[in-house]
Amino acid sequence: MSGPRGDWSSAPVREPGHVDDTALGREVRHTSGTPAAGGAVGRVHGTPAPEYGEYAPDGWVNPVLVEQERREAEERERAARAEPTPSPRATPGRVHGQRQDGRTTGTALPTSRYGASQFDFVMTVGLLAFGLFSVVQALAVTEVASAVRQAFEQQGLQLSDPGALSTAAVVGAISSVVVFALVAWWSLRRLRARRWTFWVPLLGGAVASLISLVAFVVVMFQDPGFMQALLQQSGA
Repeated sequence: MSGPRGDWSSAPVREPGHVDDTALGREVRHTSGTPAAGGAVGRVHGTPAPEYGEYAPDGWVNPVLVEQERREAEERERAARAEPTPSPRATPGRVHGQRQDGRTTGTALPTSRYGASQFDFVMTVGLLAFGLFSVVQALAVTEVASAVRQAFEQQGLQLSDPGALSTAAVVGAISSVVVFALVAWWSLRRLRARRWTFWVPLLGGAVASLISLVAFVVVMFQDPGFMQALLQQSGA
């Protein structure tokens, strides 16, 4: 056959808008020759996905990115729910041994505004009051010297100069005042810092007693009558 349509050796002429999908094993669909809104020529309605080497049409969203963002949002929300909320800082009145999650791990001990605990505060105040009473007694120098002299005489120890005991009593009184002032100042600072303080008055009392004892010992061993009486009692 001759002619452009009769020559069946030549390629068939296809009409515009005709898509030959038979070679691909798909159903043949006829589309209009006019381009769809936002798409290419021969495309079906809507905003189809762009092909290779083609720009994405307006309004098209990649479903892979949408799904990825949704999963990331779910993971962040799940992590925020699993993360524990931080507890406030320790305040006066918080029980001892309380963890940050609000549960107790040990014995509950009431805290105090001053000192490491109420026990520490009460003990420190009591010891300071006793120390102040001891300082007031030490200031009575004459009575202290007289009491020491009578104690020696009951043991058969005579002093050639009993007045020297007054000097030792004065030294003891001055040391007691100085030590008590330092102890009171140090105790107040530790109480405000909420640290253990009850041992500070005990240490101060031991130091003051040691200084007073050394003063009396020095006076006694420098007295000839006391040394002679001591040697006689020892049998030397």
